[in-house]
Amino acid sequence: MPNWRDELIEAAKTKAERETEELARQKKRVQEALTGADAALLAGRSALSFAVEQLREKLPEAELRSEADRHELAVTRPGAAEGEGDGMTTFRLVLELSRETAILKVSFADTKPREFDFTKDRHISAADVEEYVGRRAVELVRAAQKAAPW
Repeated sequence: MPNWRDELIEAAKTKAERETEELARQKKRVQEALTGADAALLAGRSALSFAVEQLREKLPEAELRSEADRHELAVTRPGAAEGEGDGMTTFRLVLELSRETAILKVSFADTKPREFDFTKDRHISAADVEEYVGRRAVELVRAAQKAAPW
């Protein structure tokens, strides 16, 4: 319990001092959350790798593109969407980590990305992310097979 001296020190702070302290606390939370976010990114990448391995034999055009904090499963199939001229449709599942905010985003199709915010939700596990990415990979394969069965 703070004594009156501590309360007086806190009450006398300027707005700039309070904002600086809050930014420092936020930066510390993000650094701590990145441990879990990195583990989840690896688990999600593992799920994408497994999906590509399963598809390689039947769909050689399935590929996993990886950058530092971004991984993308892409499957290109015949059957263009309206307005596309090449007759091909690409199905994508993207997993990306923002190191500034410790937010992991999973994007599939044209829907709003699902965000896993590791600074706010400390209960999120790598297994949760892997399960979500795996489920979206199943949806991607079903959509690709519906567009052009193999």
